[in-house]
Amino acid sequence: MSAPVPQVLAATVHVLDPVSREPLVLTAGAKVTDPAIAEQITNAVCWADPPTSPATPGRRAKTTQD
Repeated sequence: MSAPVPQVLAATVHVLDPVSREPLVLTAGAKVTDPAIAEQITNAVCWADPPTSPATPGRRAKTTQD
């Protein structure tokens, strides 16, 4: 089993530590290697290179009617 590939944040995010449940603030440029933390960050804009995992469904943008 290989270690997870670190993903880099493009924005500052607030998440909960998966073990202690304490609030964490991760700043832009931080590398996230813990999958339990990465799955809490569901907004693709927060990632420098958005993950391609289908684990979290995206929200559809509202369409406007003319």
